Amino acid sequence: MSGPRNVTPLTAQRAFATIQVVAKVALNSEPPLTYSELARRLGMAKVNGQGLSSYLNEAAALCAEAGWPNVATLVVSKDSLDAGNPMPSEGSFSDGFYASTGLTRADIADEQQRVRAYDWRSVEALGLTGE
Repeated sequence: MSGPRNVTPLTAQRAFATIQVVAKVALNSEPPLTYSELARRLGMAKVNGQGLSSYLNEAAALCAEAGWPNVATLVVSKDSLDAGNPMPSEGSFSDGFYASTGLTRADIADEQQRVRAYDWRSVEALGLTGE
């Protein structure tokens, strides 16, 4: 994931906010977020989770560029969360998103642990030092 990406200012802003939200979830040892919960925390009008893919893709790209774990792995389908095996939606795998990040379905649990173990407070730009 290198080179400039053509994203709108709103996508860039919401991708950064996604990183902040998920980093707080990790710092507070909260369960993974469902798509609708992420949408709610981002203040989106539609909280059914539709329209999040561009924000999650950009958040993953920003994380890769910074050398951070992929926060998008902690945003999961409600069905998988309820079943006790939190995983991103099937569409995340079929659209090539995880392939483009170098992650496979088998890598998700390990990446989720990396997100939880990461010292997000050390990332000054996120403003989470007081969390």
